[in-house]
Amino acid sequence: MNDKVKKGIVIVSRILLGLVFVFSGFSKLVDPLGSQYKIEDYLEALNLDFFAPIALVVGIALATFEFTLGVCLLLGTKMKSTSVLAIIMMCFMTPLTLWIAIADPVTDCGCFGDALVITNWQTFWKNIVLLAMAIIIYVWRKHSPKLFSERTDWLISICAGAFSIMVSLYCYANLPIIDFRPYKNGTDIEEAMKMPGTDEDIAFVAEKLETLAQGQQDVAACVKEICKPEFHLDEDEVSGIVEEFNKDEEKDAESYASKIFRTLETEYETTYLMEKDGKQEKFGIKDFPDSTWKMVEVINKPIKKGYEPPIHDFTMEHPDMGDITEEVLQKEGYSFLMVCRRVEMATTNKRKEINNIYDFAKQNGYGFYCLTATGLETEEMREFQNEMEWGKDGEGYPFVNTDEITLKTIVRSNPGLVLIKDGVVINKWSNKNMPTFTEPLENSPRGQVQKANEWKVVFKSLMVFLATLALVFALDWIISKVMNRKSN
Repeated sequence: MNDKVKKGIVIVSRILLGLVFVFSGFSKLVDPLGSQYKIEDYLEALNLDFFAPIALVVGIALATFEFTLGVCLLLGTKMKSTSVLAIIMMCFMTPLTLWIAIADPVTDCGCFGDALVITNWQTFWKNIVLLAMAIIIYVWRKHSPKLFSERTDWLISICAGAFSIMVSLYCYANLPIIDFRPYKNGTDIEEAMKMPGTDEDIAFVAEKLETLAQGQQDVAACVKEICKPEFHLDEDEVSGIVEEFNKDEEKDAESYASKIFRTLETEYETTYLMEKDGKQEKFGIKDFPDSTWKMVEVINKPIKKGYEPPIHDFTMEHPDMGDITEEVLQKEGYSFLMVCRRVEMATTNKRKEINNIYDFAKQNGYGFYCLTATGLETEEMREFQNEMEWGKDGEGYPFVNTDEITLKTIVRSNPGLVLIKDGVVINKWSNKNMPTFTEPLENSPRGQVQKANEWKVVFKSLMVFLATLALVFALDWIISKVMNRKSN
């Protein structure tokens, strides 16, 4: 292989690996608390919970390292040390992701934060490819063109690292500048909770099957119309069922439509742990033993993961009224959701602002609920209620229980505030940025969906980083000129 080909391969490998690292690092930098939660999941799976207090620092450090390494790869700086660090990182991550793929302790590795979710096996094979690229870059590093001086290489690294830390700290103090989670502004929560296969969905598919039965279209066209994006159906599975329907003489369209949507369900393999005379054995449904065996445990192992709606675990459990989720989401008009995942860990320095928002909501007929995972009858809850002072009039706003993981997903702040209208997320605020409302939301821009332009945010972030790099290059050029004059 000649040098020109090697140069081409190493440059392509360098750019691809750099882009992956930059994307992976940036997606975690904008959501440092998300990285913390994922690392805590890993620590729990490894029985290393005692490291949990440093999970946030580790998350920021890892994201900073990835982003900086990616920038160095893209710009071709310090190729020997950069490629060695890339190999070391991939040599650590590849066996780790193999264990994750086999043991399945977490469902999502968190490699790209919430920006891109891939399976554990996909993560492992991705890392194999990245490791191969890192090795190629190291072996053929001399064929990579050097663009900058040694001093500039260091400045680029320092600049990328400083930028990473600043972005992460800003997003930690406020909220992620890009929201990759299912509760982003503009989301209709109830719509996002729907599982395909409603009576209306079944009627639609049955109608398409009847059209096929009448000879008005072929199987391929029928499958294409059935597999609408919002149904999340697999075309190959649907095609098999449609062909089966087409050959069936009875052609019960509604029955086959229901069968199509059942492909979205998770499939389980059920085994039974039985005991007899002190001996335990596992049996399947086909070899179920006689009545002399005693049932110990029923084990359901998922063999095919079904479709899961983006939002599938949002509930609001009121101590007196029970589940009020549907009532709140279907309520016309505005409602405030104060998210306090654990009240014993919540910051209370904004209690005056929160109580003012509660009074504002009451005066204007808006809903107001505090969502927490803390038990409503616990001592921690009573202490929190006393500290928050329960609103100016002392009446107090309603507290409801919601799953803690759900609350972590809704807003990365404890407490945080969410405004919804007709079940649609309008806007979110961190504890640091609790707003002040002076006019009814119907007449205020704050009553409109505040959708962020994610591409604009990425572009602005890129421009800030490039401007910083340009400043570094300018300073380096000035320093070089001054030093050359002195030496002459």
